[in-house]
Amino acid sequence: MSLKYLLPVLAASQVAFAACGDTTISSQSDADGIASCTKLKGDITISKSYTGSLSLASIEEVTGSIVCTGGENITDITASSLTAIGNAFHLEGLTRVTQLAFSELTTVGSIKWNALPKLQSLNFNKGVTQAGDVVIQNTGLTSLDGISLKTVNQFQIENNRQLQKININNLMNATDLINFSGNYDALEIDLPNLGTGTNMTFRNISSISVPSLQKLTGQLGFWGTEFQTFSAPNLTSTGDLVFNDNSKLSNISMPVLKKVDGGFTIARNDKLNTIDLPKLETVTGAIDFSGKFNNVDLDGLTDVEGGFNLQSTDGTFNCTHFENIRKTVIKGTFKCDAKISNPTTSNGKSGTSSSTGSSSSATSSGAAVANGASMAVGGVAAFFYALAQLL
Repeated sequence: MSLKYLLPVLAASQVAFAACGDTTISSQSDADGIASCTKLKGDITISKSYTGSLSLASIEEVTGSIVCTGGENITDITASSLTAIGNAFHLEGLTRVTQLAFSELTTVGSIKWNALPKLQSLNFNKGVTQAGDVVIQNTGLTSLDGISLKTVNQFQIENNRQLQKININNLMNATDLINFSGNYDALEIDLPNLGTGTNMTFRNISSISVPSLQKLTGQLGFWGTEFQTFSAPNLTSTGDLVFNDNSKLSNISMPVLKKVDGGFTIARNDKLNTIDLPKLETVTGAIDFSGKFNNVDLDGLTDVEGGFNLQSTDGTFNCTHFENIRKTVIKGTFKCDAKISNPTTSNGKSGTSSSTGSSSSATSSGAAVANGASMAVGGVAAFFYALAQLL
């Protein structure tokens, strides 16, 4: 081929290559310009000025991210052939978007969605099975159908006021925080195959099912929930363990729990009459139980590294057993009172909901600390969500 023919071919190939790199989309014609790219090597940035529907036709893989912040006039995004997003799928402030149609998408580096109040469902037919962090906040989603993760790092689902049920059958392991808070008041959560994880915290839920859970290296905590029973039939060890201010909780079943690697707090759960943990041997922090319970079985205890505070309003049990093991088992301060009119936690907060007191959680040192940071973030996010609803 002569040089005069070769140069135009090379120039055309360079243009084609450039078109399949980092791309900013301000109109559908910009999107059509990359329709020939089955693999886009870079990021797709959707301009906040984009208006209406967006179709990313023919693209099968984006090695970088798909990002849009402030695209308040976007109504829907479709990518019918896209199977993988290498980095982030980040959408924020798309206050009019009603549909995300990614029927072939299975792999994402991370998902971060915030302030999508009109988005009620996901058209993710194959389901996302691989993702790193997943953070979904302030959406109108009623379910997470289409999120079918097998493993996840951070998994935070917050302030999705219409989210009523979550069932992630495939999830087996979480390497970072799982957090559900500020969603629909009667949210039901089913994680049937989750076996291991780090931190798990739950607020404002009506049921939780974790039948396969065996081990957590971090905190397991429940605040202000509406469920009556918590059951973890296979859980043998966890970090800090907290049940605080759960007004309907009447039964805790953890029959094979042997170790709490941190503090263990039960407070302000006024319908909880019995604490029965016959296999519990070791608590590396403090035990801090206060409420209206009348039966306590901790007969397997052999080591409590922190303090021991056990106070109840009308307990028919007596403290003799705990006084007998005080010197050999309990390393920290000791208080046990089976019948006290105003039980308190170890830091002096009310142990029943009949009196005022702030929610708190146990730490590995046994001290109680308020979860203020998380609540503050939730409050700001809720405000932003409410503002978005008015737009």
